Amino acid sequence: MEIYTSNYASIKKLPAHLTPVSISVGVPKWFKGAVDKRLAPTWVMMKKPREVYDSMFADALSKLDAERVLNQLPENPVLLCYESHNDWCHRRMVAEWFENELGIVVPEYGFERDQTFPYKECCKANAGKVRKVENEQAKEEVTEANVTEQEPEAVRLRRESYQKKPSIFDFEF
Repeated sequence: MEIYTSNYASIKKLPAHLTPVSISVGVPKWFKGAVDKRLAPTWVMMKKPREVYDSMFADALSKLDAERVLNQLPENPVLLCYESHNDWCHRRMVAEWFENELGIVVPEYGFERDQTFPYKECCKANAGKVRKVENEQAKEEVTEANVTEQEPEAVRLRRESYQKKPSIFDFEF
């Protein structure tokens, strides 16, 4: 199974084997694909300052079972919302949540994983930019093994609070 993130503006660039899935609080009227509101912020969250929003959304994600959510998504999902690549957007937090919980890589479609800023660095100033990794040591900073250093506190606490059952996602890269 492949899983990516992207935005509605890029939907026509997606190959036919990928399935667009809306994870935004509002969905464009023209969008006729799958919608998963479990991975969307609420309108209340959207009106909060970023620090509060981040905390509330991380708390909401921490109450979900990532493996179950992934298994309930359509085959080869592309998680969509509105913002540009590397802009401040909850889809990067969702991607990092999946990465931390399941040990998988969730890149932005059309980009290598290391070309995407960590969620905490996504902002208007980085919108549309490609993260440049200067050397191999810096590239290692965004590997699956080190993604946990970037995870929201609520996700880390949930992950540490239970022993996972072995699954198909329990493998080493």
